Amino acid sequence: MRTTQRDRSPVVTAEDRPSTRPGAGSGPGDDFRRPRRLPAGLVTSIVVICGLILAALFAPLIAPYNPLDQNLGHTMAAPSWSHLLGTDYYGRDVLSRLIWGGRSAFLGVLISLGVGLGLGVPWGLAAGYWPRWTGTVLMRIADTLLAFPALVLAVVITGILGPNLVTSMTSVGVVFAPVLARLTRVGVLEVREREYVLSARMSGCSKRVILIRHVIPAALGPVVVQATIFAGIAFIIEGGLSFLGLGVQPPAPSWGGDLALAYQYILSAPGQVVAPGLLIAIVVLCVYRIGDALRARLDTQQLTDRAPETAGIIS
Repeated sequence: MRTTQRDRSPVVTAEDRPSTRPGAGSGPGDDFRRPRRLPAGLVTSIVVICGLILAALFAPLIAPYNPLDQNLGHTMAAPSWSHLLGTDYYGRDVLSRLIWGGRSAFLGVLISLGVGLGLGVPWGLAAGYWPRWTGTVLMRIADTLLAFPALVLAVVITGILGPNLVTSMTSVGVVFAPVLARLTRVGVLEVREREYVLSARMSGCSKRVILIRHVIPAALGPVVVQATIFAGIAFIIEGGLSFLGLGVQPPAPSWGGDLALAYQYILSAPGQVVAPGLLIAIVVLCVYRIGDALRARLDTQQLTDRAPETAGIIS
């Protein structure tokens, strides 16, 4: 700041003016910490998924008809005010079956993710924290399972255990587990060499405390993102297994089973495949959109965490 000889009043120079550049005058990574509005596509995806979950939970109150009631005198009917999406080959209301079928779809995804995370995360933690003999053996087992195509392995396990929702989606979770184990192992290998983990180890903390308090929270970010991607894949596999008769057994309502029934009459009533097929596609796209937002958030968080280190190196 400088003054003139006439009135000695302070005059602000260009150097003294606060910069209007994004992030200027603030700490590293402040741009990433600024709250941002959620994109419309993400909000729409969350609303759609939450709406379908609520519809499945309150299916007895929302569904206009019993999904098992047949009306053989009113089969393959076109959409009308009494049946908004029409009826299937047995005269059952399509809308009611889709609402009730959401229960098996979301339950199947929950089972597969629960089994996948329940097996994969401890698997990867052990392989990453003890990387020599234990990690080598566990990763060779993972490589062996990953050598088989996921859907083929799920079909084989389902055929051995028997076709129903629990066994089919449990087999899908077993297929997901090696991938989640590899991701967890990579995160643990990175975190276990950080200074705060080494300090906790030198201070005498037990391995269990180090894993629970320091390693797991920092290493599971990519695993959560991958789990959302697997959720979309699980919807497709659940529908595919039901389509093949290896998932939910008829006459219980399921999206894949209803699609298989409609496919049998695609030449005489092509519109029957639209509702279940479009619903599966919309759900998968919404789940992928949420997963993409989580991935972007994780990348932003990593840049924010590394910003102070980068600023220190530059300075």
